Amino acid sequence: MACFFIDYENESGRALEGVSLLGLTKNDELIFFYSKNASRITMELHRELERITAKKLYIKIEAGTPNSLDFQLSSYLGACIQKNPEKEYFIVSKDCGYDCVCRFWKNKNICVSRIERFSYYSDMSNRFA
Repeated sequence: MACFFIDYENESGRALEGVSLLGLTKNDELIFFYSKNASRITMELHRELERITAKKLYIKIEAGTPNSLDFQLSSYLGACIQKNPEKEYFIVSKDCGYDCVCRFWKNKNICVSRIERFSYYSDMSNRFA
């Protein structure tokens, strides 16, 4: 079971290219954090997401201050870890600021990693198939 927290504001759809190649199942989750500044997807991305059986959740964040999305994503991650500490968690973003969040949880034996793009991690498909 894997849960992906997607910083859609950071990379928009480009970070998601190749997501359908991972072989995600209905036990996996894709959680999109977006704002009014990044709230559109291409038809190609829409079609790719439709092929995935993973659960999808779209969370529109309250924008207005720097790093609003980052704080809300990190808070939601903590709440999810509280409920399901056995899951494997991924933050999909180019923002290196999330690395300290990953280290915090790894020090508590919770698997949290940051990846920049799904297409860079084609070897991940073996983990979810």
